[in-house]
Amino acid sequence: MKPRRIDLEELAAKAGFRGKHADYLIVAGDTVVIVEETSRAKIDGVRKLQETINAIRAGPLGSYLHPQSRTSKIVAVIHSPRRVDTMVAKLLASESRRNTVYRAASCSKHLAKILREHGVELKHVKH
Repeated sequence: MKPRRIDLEELAAKAGFRGKHADYLIVAGDTVVIVEETSRAKIDGVRKLQETINAIRAGPLGSYLHPQSRTSKIVAVIHSPRRVDTMVAKLLASESRRNTVYRAASCSKHLAKILREHGVELKHVKH
């Protein structure tokens, strides 16, 4: 199955989710990559990732994405062209768990590398 990119604004509207959320998802089998695009990585971006994860794991977005199954792995990424602040990097590291990984990407190549590390090829993503 080819990975697919889903605009979270559209998905949230369809699912009736009104909380803060990241910008888009990449769904590849049972792995979901959540991406928050920002000009500067801030704590608020991490909060958006957390709320999106909660909405997927136990809220309306999860039942819309996988009605019959569960998401087994989530990779949450803040994608910013600038270097990530130390406080944000520490928060991302402290939030990572066995099946939920938080990362920061400083450019498109870095984002593609993170995705490859988790078995998702960016060039195969359907928009």
